[in-house]
Amino acid sequence: MTSWIIRLILAVLALEAGVCVAFLVDDWKPLREKEDALFERLLSRSREGDEFVIDEVKPTPRVRLVRPLVEGTAQPYLHVKVNEQAAEDLHYPLEPEDWWGLLNHTHQVGCRVAAIEEPLTWEGEGVAHLGRLATLNTALSQFETVILTVDLHRPPKGQPIPDYLQTSAIPLSNVTGETGRLVRVNRVLLPPSATAAPNIRFAFRLQESIDDARPEILRWDDYLIPSFPLAVAMAQANVSPDQVHIALGHHIRLGDGPIIPINGIGELQIELTEGPAPIERLAIEAYSPSQIENTHEAIKEKTSTVPRCVLFTDASRDNPSPWRKSLHLQKIVSSLDSLPRPEGVETHERLGVMDEVVLLGIIAVIAALLLGLPGIFRHLSYFALLIALPALLVSLYLGSQKWTPFAPAVATALTGWILAIRMARYLPGRGRRDPDPNGAPAVATATD
Repeated sequence: MTSWIIRLILAVLALEAGVCVAFLVDDWKPLREKEDALFERLLSRSREGDEFVIDEVKPTPRVRLVRPLVEGTAQPYLHVKVNEQAAEDLHYPLEPEDWWGLLNHTHQVGCRVAAIEEPLTWEGEGVAHLGRLATLNTALSQFETVILTVDLHRPPKGQPIPDYLQTSAIPLSNVTGETGRLVRVNRVLLPPSATAAPNIRFAFRLQESIDDARPEILRWDDYLIPSFPLAVAMAQANVSPDQVHIALGHHIRLGDGPIIPINGIGELQIELTEGPAPIERLAIEAYSPSQIENTHEAIKEKTSTVPRCVLFTDASRDNPSPWRKSLHLQKIVSSLDSLPRPEGVETHERLGVMDEVVLLGIIAVIAALLLGLPGIFRHLSYFALLIALPALLVSLYLGSQKWTPFAPAVATALTGWILAIRMARYLPGRGRRDPDPNGAPAVATATD
């Protein structure tokens, strides 16, 4: 068998190895994750100082979307404080009819998101009680999004997650990382009196503390309940729970909204920033329709735009809110608004199937041809090939926004190198002549 036929066979074997690995890259999750990590690392090295995220594109795995990050802007909030002074004209704690007036007032001012820190829970029965709750539900229905809270805990005997919490929760399938460390809950202390509606989302206010942990997410079966500040950030970014993706120990990504750094159990890992001063009103100042003009004047003193979100918080001295004990709620939500968020899209398409086969074929042929070189030069050539191959793939990433997996190309080169070592003995020597077709041995001639 002649030398070129053997080399061709070795090139085909190396090409087959590369094609098989190319299929594995798509179907074998560990290898695909390694490729994704390498892609991200190369992109980071080429964009020193720039921040970005890489979106998964389904069902098109041959496309990667790179989204640069830009700094967010803290938004103004209308902050309505509820304290003992509310008892002068209203009630304290507030009753459904009090909330009806407050919600109507802030909606007429121009707010479209209402976030209420205090759980709306009242005991009662009869037609009169149901009528009061119906009035409350009517006021809540005016807003695009309403954030309500419930108090959660974990007694020995739990209960299935209620439907109203399930529709507001982040699916556990949207989480990567060690979920076993998350703080778990299994019961609502008191169910909310407000009727669940499509525009209402529920968040948690209190939880049992574990080593003074203050996570932004709690696990209930296969769902994650967001904290009140996190739910407010979701509403401000107009992000549904299904659009929230969590990488424990890294970040919570709110769709196209802010990317929030967290640790392994979901605690915030950010430095709080000073956002715009909130427009603060007391409950007794933001109840009657006659006070709307005063609220507008208070807003104009602080900002030129009407706040999209109104925060209702309990400002009494006996308020058990964990945010009152540690960090001011307004400061937390403003800091979340200021975090980087994706803006713009860069499309990186994978090389076509035939282009990848041609690339692997070139690598395989080069590996086969190198078998004809003497030993030292052959090994040096393989070393140069292994250096040039990553450089070629890097140029694809950086120059044309095209990409191809590294593993198939490396597998092709390594297979050719191994075959070069094992099969070189079967190749004719460089100084050896082909035998005579008739079987007669070659006769050496001497010259004088």
